[in-house]
Order: sequence, then structure tokens, then C-alpha cells
Amino acid sequence: MSKFMKIEIGEKEYDLGFPTRKDAIRAEMEGLDVTNAGKILSLTEVLFYSGLLAKKPLMTREESNDLLEQYIAEGGEIEEITQFLIKEYTAFIKSPDGKKKKKAKIVEM
Repeated sequence: MSKFMKIEIGEKEYDLGFPTRKDAIRAEMEGLDVTNAGKILSLTEVLFYSGLLAKKPLMTREESNDLLEQYIAEGGEIEEITQFLIKEYTAFIKSPDGKKKKKAKIVEM
């Protein structure tokens, strides 16, 4: 089941998440690169932006940055959003429910 994090900015609610593999791939196409985690502010910004796209596909990066700044100004907790979105994004490389379904075989040719 897909999970979203619901946040409130101003008087509006926004859902953040990567409900499908397609959404996670779009996040990568929009610049998400968790292997570049040394740039934590850039990572946070692109996670926030790409996390909005599943429910707000026409959102621009500039609009997202404005929302992020407003969320911070209103006392929003960015760390919890970042942790949630990284967990949801990386879930696509794990077996569903942590259970092994099929195992690939390595063979020599």
C-alpha cells in the first residue's frame, strides 16, 4: 500500500510520497540522487519537490522551493520529511514486505 506524508502549509494540505515505481523514476529524472547525499540541502530540496509530484504533477521547482521555505518558516520539521521520503524511495529496491519472492540464479556461461 502506498504511503504519503500529509503536511499543512498555510491553510492548504499537501501529500508527499512516491506511490509507484514510475513516481520514483520521475524523481530521479528531476534530479533525485541519494548517492549524492553529501549535499544534504540539495538532497532535501529535490526530495521535497519530487515528493510533491505524484499528487501535484504540474508543480514547478520554484513553487516547491517557495512551499518548502514557507513550511520551514511555519515551524515545519524538514528532517522527518526527508527521512520519510528517503525510506519510501529506497523501498523500491527491496522485496515487498521484506519477504523474498523469487531469487535470481547466477550461472556461468
